[in-house]
Amino acid sequence: MTTATELTYTECVQRLHAAREAAAALPSVLWQATGSELATGLEALGELSAAGEGAEVAVVLEAIERGEPGCASPPQTPREWVVAHHRRYAVAGATRVVDVAQACRQSSHHILREAVVTGRVSIGTAQVALKEMRLLKPHLCPDAVDTVWKGLMTLGERHDARTVRQLREQLLAAYGIADAFDDTEDRARAGASLTAGKEIAPGLYEYLLRLSRDGRALLEAAIGPHAAPTPGPDGEPDERPTEQRRADALLAVIGRALTAGDSSWSSTKAQVFVGIALADLRTHHGGTRTGAAHTDQGLAVPGAGTLLGALTSGDLVTPDTVRRWACDATIIPTVLGSHGEVVDLGRATRLFTPAQIKRLWLRDRHCTYPRCDAPAAWTDAHHLIHWADDGPSDLSNAALLCQRHHTVVHSRRLHGHVTTDPQGRQNVTWDLTRGSYDTALTHHATAPGHAHPTTTPPDTTPDQRISGDDTTWPRP
Repeated sequence: MTTATELTYTECVQRLHAAREAAAALPSVLWQATGSELATGLEALGELSAAGEGAEVAVVLEAIERGEPGCASPPQTPREWVVAHHRRYAVAGATRVVDVAQACRQSSHHILREAVVTGRVSIGTAQVALKEMRLLKPHLCPDAVDTVWKGLMTLGERHDARTVRQLREQLLAAYGIADAFDDTEDRARAGASLTAGKEIAPGLYEYLLRLSRDGRALLEAAIGPHAAPTPGPDGEPDERPTEQRRADALLAVIGRALTAGDSSWSSTKAQVFVGIALADLRTHHGGTRTGAAHTDQGLAVPGAGTLLGALTSGDLVTPDTVRRWACDATIIPTVLGSHGEVVDLGRATRLFTPAQIKRLWLRDRHCTYPRCDAPAAWTDAHHLIHWADDGPSDLSNAALLCQRHHTVVHSRRLHGHVTTDPQGRQNVTWDLTRGSYDTALTHHATAPGHAHPTTTPPDTTPDQRISGDDTTWPRP
């Protein structure tokens, strides 16, 4: 049998015409085929279509490199040349095939060129991959670029363009330069907003809500259990549209929180499950992760936490977010070892007890971050030495932080500690130097028995606040 490499260009074109004639005649003879033969015919058409797309890019690439469009009479752009000679692209799509062909000319895109020309990856998927790489490349470690290209092409061979587009965050987490994935989450969080209600019908108001990934996860966890269809008092089915049930669920959650007043309130049903590798939970990554791989169970993505269950399943959050969530009773970390096994960190108590929370409210009164007076009811109990870093769940290792400053403390890696002044009043002291937590953690790890550090690291100027006091001042 003659192989493709032994055919001349003229013979290839002749066989393409023959293949076209066969495809055109196929519908009229389908009655002759058995069920399994129909499947065989479709597979052959799929292979022909994939090979044809790859050959189209190869022809356009060769024409551009030879300067054929410019030699036409009158001279043409590459797009005009494609439109003039390709029946389908005379209507639409010429720009797409030209863009992919132009990209394949670049030496840095050798992996893309091989995948497209051989027909392994479609033109549409290649175009999406190019767009994703333009966005990703400035944030990738230089030695990871080829690895990411190979990953995109392998995925594009087996899946559609939509799946390739969704891979962006995983690639940033696994192969991004220091804090690249963290930066995207910080920018997204800064874009969160809720508009004032606008009346769109008598008595009906419309709000526009924008949330980051972690905000979305918390919202869905809170309203999800209440948004399911509920039978009526006589057993009749719930005929409310999904959107109405979700709105009713949100109002129910808000109503319960308002009813709770200053008392501690939470919903035991409102839980978020997140899978994360032990190394990522305990380590603040600041470099390349090109050697990282998915765990065997597929629950953890290198350099990120993976949300599990409900509408947010598969979404990624940064390790800093997971560490912050570990202070919260509604977050259930699933910590995985290097082979995907669930790791028991060896401590039975992760959360502060209700009694501890009450004592913490009395001690701190409000958010302990400098110059913040958010009331205790709006705060979380934060582990000063993180739970994942062997921090105990006791009051000497706790401080109240509002949601905003809880995020700031984790994302900036800030350290706080509790001291007692000569009058017996307890102070929460924050060192606002970015990364001060890592310095304190080193002291903590080298202390006998991993005792909680009570001394301020040298060469810092922390802010100190007496718990329950409204005064904040620089520590002398």
